[in-house]
Amino acid sequence: MPLRLTLSAVAGGFFKAITEGERPIAKAATAAVREAAELAKAGGRASIAAAGFSRKWQNALRTKVYPPGRDSMRAAALIYHKVPYAQVFEEGAVIHGKPLLWLPLPNAPFGAGGRRIPPAKFQQQVGMPLYTIRRPGKPAMLGANVRTTDVRAGKPISLALLRRGRNPSGKGTVRLVPLYVGVDVASISKRFAIIDAIRRAAAKLPDLYLKHFTD
Repeated sequence: MPLRLTLSAVAGGFFKAITEGERPIAKAATAAVREAAELAKAGGRASIAAAGFSRKWQNALRTKVYPPGRDSMRAAALIYHKVPYAQVFEEGAVIHGKPLLWLPLPNAPFGAGGRRIPPAKFQQQVGMPLYTIRRPGKPAMLGANVRTTDVRAGKPISLALLRRGRNPSGKGTVRLVPLYVGVDVASISKRFAIIDAIRRAAAKLPDLYLKHFTD
């Protein structure tokens, strides 16, 4: 489920203080919420960037102000992340394998959207099988035959290079290169702090309200 928070939910007693349904109040309240939402989005994106996530991950943090297209004394902002599992990096998580969780190694290729190709879709997307590499006393691995002698350590292998390995008439040395390692459980630590950015923005709502009310 995507990470979703309403700015009004963390704004404390700010909205309770607004009781009269007058147009200037509604206009100021909506403008304050809109500006606070932009501050929350900017702070959240900065936190995502500081954690080393791509520009695409940063831009996936979005905001919506309700009600759309009009002013309201009960204006609220929804701050959400379009990546369904973004909350894992906000809170941290422990993920158990069934029975193993296959993690990509540095050589694992990237597919569409800049994401690593998961083992379950490897044969479909690459057109070649993965082979189990068993190592006594060490985690099992999955690897593919690569027709090259120039696999650079720590660098992902391109799809074109992998597909060359399935050509029986191709030239070059074919070797089994590990692409994934199997683990029983993986612990993902907290990486960014979007909620903190929302709280900081919500704390500024009273000042933002006064700013827009007096403009």
